[in-house]
Amino acid sequence: MLRSLPSRAARAYCTPKAVAITANFGARFLSTTTAPTTAPTTAAPKETTYGVVPDIPNLNFLSSPDNLLGTVDATVDICEKMLKAVPKAPTPQAKHDLIDSTSNVLCLLLDPCEFVRQIHPDEKYKRTASLAFQKGYEYMCEVNSRRELYDVIRELDSPVGRKGLSPESIRNVIQLKRDMENNGIHLPDVQRAKVTEMNIEKEELAMRFLTEQGSANPFGTLRYLLQCRYELAQTLGFESFAEQQLRGTMLENQENVWHFLCSIASKYRPQAEAEMDRIRKNVGEVRNRANITDEFRARVSVSMRRDAEPETATEYFSVANCIRGIQCLCSEVFGVKLEEVPFNPEEIFNTSAKKYHVFDEGKQFLGVIVLDMYMNEMKYCQAGHLTLQLGCVPHADALATVGLVLPKRQYPVVVLTANVGALKPVQRRPDGTYDDEATLMQPHEVTTVFHEFGHAMHTIFGQTQVQNLAGTRSSIDYVETFSQLFEQFLTSHEFLKLWAHRINTREPISFDIVQKRNDAANMFKHLDMLDQVVLSAVDQALHGPQPLTVYFPHGDQGHVGKRTLGDMGDFGRGAFNMAKALIQVAKPLSVAEPTETGVLTTLSFEHLSGYPAGYYGYLYSLSVARRIWTRKFERDPLNRAAGRELVEKVMSHGAACDPKETIEKYLGDDLMDIDIWA
Repeated sequence: MLRSLPSRAARAYCTPKAVAITANFGARFLSTTTAPTTAPTTAAPKETTYGVVPDIPNLNFLSSPDNLLGTVDATVDICEKMLKAVPKAPTPQAKHDLIDSTSNVLCLLLDPCEFVRQIHPDEKYKRTASLAFQKGYEYMCEVNSRRELYDVIRELDSPVGRKGLSPESIRNVIQLKRDMENNGIHLPDVQRAKVTEMNIEKEELAMRFLTEQGSANPFGTLRYLLQCRYELAQTLGFESFAEQQLRGTMLENQENVWHFLCSIASKYRPQAEAEMDRIRKNVGEVRNRANITDEFRARVSVSMRRDAEPETATEYFSVANCIRGIQCLCSEVFGVKLEEVPFNPEEIFNTSAKKYHVFDEGKQFLGVIVLDMYMNEMKYCQAGHLTLQLGCVPHADALATVGLVLPKRQYPVVVLTANVGALKPVQRRPDGTYDDEATLMQPHEVTTVFHEFGHAMHTIFGQTQVQNLAGTRSSIDYVETFSQLFEQFLTSHEFLKLWAHRINTREPISFDIVQKRNDAANMFKHLDMLDQVVLSAVDQALHGPQPLTVYFPHGDQGHVGKRTLGDMGDFGRGAFNMAKALIQVAKPLSVAEPTETGVLTTLSFEHLSGYPAGYYGYLYSLSVARRIWTRKFERDPLNRAAGRELVEKVMSHGAACDPKETIEKYLGDDLMDIDIWA
């Protein structure tokens, strides 16, 4: 069974969500005696700064726009042969390894497809990658509806089956079984076929909605997408799409999510109201808070923050300095070296992109990171992290049953993409290429890069035995912890002074400038928190049961109130009719007066496309990240021992751990108290 991965959104992941036999889409073509190869994934042993490294992965699938589409049939053929071998496999472990290998092989096709259709600047590449992805995804959905595969997984999950499995394999089987049940394997044949069709339809609608941003009215597509998700969940026996999505997350269900959101809203409302008063005083407003709209508040707070930012602050944050910053974080905190290496000619997709080999303290090769920092109108994912292949140990015996040979070690390949140049013109050299040293980044752009780099390093560190549990393949309320932790380092002068140097004088950034930057960022910290609560509430309401329901703090004893709003159809069609419903979701949770235009900005294209019912995960994981920062790093941000502890006790497990148990053991805290330390 091929398990689905929490999808990546604008600031985190930007790949769409698949279903069970996980498409965590990879960067290699198959080397096999039964199928031709159009491009190799691994080079011959290569000399590096630290000696010869075998099987370094490359991006040779980019040598031609037809490579990916031309590999689909061979990939499907190999997957079919491995699945047919499952019933005859001699041991439970052998059966598991064939299933996990099938997932890996399919991911090694789908991952580069997703990368190309999201990032590549050439329309022909995008078109053929989309066709290849569609064919591979349809096959994946069909496999996930096979009852005979479910029966094998259920057998592996039995007491007898588990005795023959490794601990990672047991966790994987539990997850696969749950995901197959989430996708209707228990239903009669006709309904299973319908579920497969609906899964394909919702992915197509999600991609259409994502690519329609900026059009006159993309919200018609959103309505169809929401209805498709709701009907799919109902067909599967769930009350709502949110109920389906939240199984297996740290908060587990909508009740817990709403209680968390209401706790945060209640806790921070007094401080948010005080910040609103600050806005009123700044503009000389004599009316009460209730007359300040969300649009007005947003404009004024942006202006006040901009005025509070030190005028010279951006001069310390060039593109080159930002890259030095992530290299510095790796070397100082984690003992990891990022070494820039040239692309092979056939790997080049963008002349401004950079490739890095990653080595640990013991000079062992860990993987590949690609940086694509500049804006490109052909990028659907303007800022994000895409995993091209995961770090794992391929199951050699399973692969040998179909004559397939992969390297003994599969190293992760990660692409980090940013959007520099979207707000201000970039600087160029005389030859027309981007000048990294002279091109300055806005504060939020630097934050985004560090955020995405947290995901990248989780993928690099999270190398497991089982491919399906590697890297960031866990719930959003867990994986966002590390991306948001990496953001916290940007508040530390001790860290920033190592690399944030003024572009003309090379003078390190001063403590005073860092303090002013932090003060500006925190000026409306509690209003920002309530904004996140509203975004999360809109997401939960739209993906919750029908009629639409909103929850809100009631009284000061931690009680939660509930209000039923009606079905979406009751509000009529069109964007502003949808806005009428969203105003009723936002009103009890906001200290500003919601407006139609204001609430429509909560409909984030990337997050509603790729993170349905999961946006709360940013707020939840931020609470955990800040706890880690204050407990482990704030007093000594360059503490190598703390960095090593984080990797060894948490990040190295990838998704092959119980997130709640792992975090609680690492922190020595009970996550039930998260709203207290948020």
